[in-house]
Amino acid sequence: MDNSKRARKASPAAEPARENTGLSADRILEVAIKICERDGFEAISMRRLADELGVSPMAMYRHVETKHALLELIADKYIALLDLAEDEPDWRRRLVRVFRSLRDLMVEHPVLAHVLIAQPVEGPTAYAFAEAVLGVLRGQGFSDEHAVELFGMLASFTVGFTLVQRSRVSGSQDGQERVDHIRSSPQHSNLTAVAEDFVRWPRPDVFQTGLERLIGPSPHPA
Repeated sequence: MDNSKRARKASPAAEPARENTGLSADRILEVAIKICERDGFEAISMRRLADELGVSPMAMYRHVETKHALLELIADKYIALLDLAEDEPDWRRRLVRVFRSLRDLMVEHPVLAHVLIAQPVEGPTAYAFAEAVLGVLRGQGFSDEHAVELFGMLASFTVGFTLVQRSRVSGSQDGQERVDHIRSSPQHSNLTAVAEDFVRWPRPDVFQTGLERLIGPSPHPA
């Protein structure tokens, strides 16, 4: 049973009396973000958060009902920092800039990527992000269905690429050592032939190239 369910089942009488002066959704969010930044996404639980705030979990539930809602608030807080590139007149360059900004945010704040793959995020700034991208696509003549599909593909590519790149960087051993190890396995002739490129992937330009290929041409070229 997860921590949030245990907290919900706890009897108020079983909880020690704690001071909750000044407790608010904003204060809860502030402390939750500090935990994520300091200890990582996995460290967040409603009981851990209650302990940091010096209140009972039941006191927190008056402001933030579930861990799901808390993570949505965290993600929405970060998405508010997104560059929507409203000053960029070229629609393709604008989309690339928006999704590069999303990638940069996830690199700086990994919890955002974890939340985006774990649950829907439907806060105000997440809707503003979707509104901007869908407006660009529909304005270029993409059908409603195609616009939604492409938005989802670009967002999924961005989140997935960021997580994969992060895991390769954080978990990689020395590059040349990996190349030599692959080349020592003659049964993998294709992998051996591309060992250098395979180990060095992704190149710095790969993410932007992937975005540009997904975006493609306007459905109604001038």
